Amino acid sequence: MIMNKKQEGSWHVRFRSMKKGMGFTNVHIARITGNSYDSIKSATQPKLSLPRWARLSVVIYETLIKDNSKPEDIKD
Repeated sequence: MIMNKKQEGSWHVRFRSMKKGMGFTNVHIARITGNSYDSIKSATQPKLSLPRWARLSVVIYETLIKDNSKPEDIKD
């Protein structure tokens, strides 16, 4: 899917909202993904397209919120 700059920017806004809603920092995301903090910081900078894994995370988070699920309801 090809997105224009406005659509791409909304991914970053949505990603920041997800991080805030989950109480996550880039350190948390690095621990979860197994990537380094610097890798997460670099991959999610606003001047670049948000990585596909981050977009998937946003969609899952928004779906859980829409369905009134809470993060603690998710089982390993």
